[in-house]
Amino acid sequence: MENAECAVAQPEGQTLELRRCLGLTSVVMVVVGSVIGSGIFMKPLNVSQALPSPLLAYAVWVFLGLIVLLGAFAYGELGAMFPEAGGMYAFLREGWGRGVAFLYGWCLLLVINTGTMAALAVAFTRFANRLVPMSELAQIAVAAGMILTLALTNHYGVRWGAILQNTATFAKLAALGMLVAAGFLLTRPDAVVPEPVPTEPAVSLISGLVMAAVAIFWAYEGWYQVTFNAAELRDPARDLPRGLIIGIVILIVTYVLVNAVYFHLVPIDEMRTFATDEQVPLTAVQRMFGSGAGVLLSLLICLSVFGAANPSLLSSPRAFYAMARDGLGVRPLMRVHPRWRTPYVAIWAQALWAIVLVVVLKTFKDITEYVVFASLIFYALTVAAVYRLRRSRPERPRPFRCPGYPVTPALFILTLLFVDAYVLFDPVQRRNAVIGLVILLAGLPVYWLMTRKGKEPESV
Repeated sequence: MENAECAVAQPEGQTLELRRCLGLTSVVMVVVGSVIGSGIFMKPLNVSQALPSPLLAYAVWVFLGLIVLLGAFAYGELGAMFPEAGGMYAFLREGWGRGVAFLYGWCLLLVINTGTMAALAVAFTRFANRLVPMSELAQIAVAAGMILTLALTNHYGVRWGAILQNTATFAKLAALGMLVAAGFLLTRPDAVVPEPVPTEPAVSLISGLVMAAVAIFWAYEGWYQVTFNAAELRDPARDLPRGLIIGIVILIVTYVLVNAVYFHLVPIDEMRTFATDEQVPLTAVQRMFGSGAGVLLSLLICLSVFGAANPSLLSSPRAFYAMARDGLGVRPLMRVHPRWRTPYVAIWAQALWAIVLVVVLKTFKDITEYVVFASLIFYALTVAAVYRLRRSRPERPRPFRCPGYPVTPALFILTLLFVDAYVLFDPVQRRNAVIGLVILLAGLPVYWLMTRKGKEPESV
């Protein structure tokens, strides 16, 4: 069994550490499972309303998937260099110093990771409500229950979190595979697919491309999650780069095929008339299986969202564990459970803050947009660290080297910065970007207060 090494006991008297017990399969499943959630179901509407043709939509889905792959090349080099808990936090600390690393952890806690969990919990209850109609209070309780269930699972060991991740990911990949096959082979003969009525997006091409990019980057959000588990990989130098690359290739293929089903059954001009996100997959499924298929879709999306939310508690709390060890966070966050060897305080802190966001935040689209804006800034900085570290630490062993360096990291960075800059200066899209930027900048005085005594944090 891949996770058998998780049962190995730590000698008495030693500082408790995270266990190295995850292999390549778990790496791939975390990459794929943390990404495929709500995006492939709820973002195609935004893309169709932003772009003029299915061909351009396919091109943007593939292009941005390849851009993510270029980022994964750089993350693979960094992860093989620094195979420790903390992932992106550790990469930013080594490349740019403690200040930038702290700001990332600050945004991860307040926006990126907990915002992602909140958005996924909202999406989960939105489709659970289609199965069993609930009051607003009951929906909040279900969302909180989903988050607490995941926290409890990951509290009892990375092995159980990984088993849950692998099972959920295999299940939803199989379900999506059946959906793709049915879309082309089992379309009902009485399904009415209307003739397209030519329409155009309500925005310019450049603005439309950026709007589509923000939506698609949400669909790819989470591909980096497994880097937080580097300290729990049996062979991080080999498995982390391979798992990132394999996982992202699977994602690109899956997204293109699912979009092909949507456009096969729902013309893009019809999509643009829809009022809610879920109408695209719902209409496609109904034209495959009939009007009662909404239950099937709701079950699939609940499964998909549940699996995508799990890495937020399987992986990301390791960043707060690493921050606390560096003296840049609340020290209890570095506590490792004496029996289960998990950063249990960090797990529960994340879960509880995500529940607060579920109660406070209302709109799925707004949550996802400011999550994406903040995320892209730190993705770009992380990949840029490859350049800095190549110059400042050339002697550091690099078991995996970024293919295509220096061109591939530059393409990744320029694409992300262009999208963020355009969103920040576009009056239509600016609001959520400003929210993300304000939260990021609010971390500066917090960092100053934490470090003003001039005390050096403990080294890792």
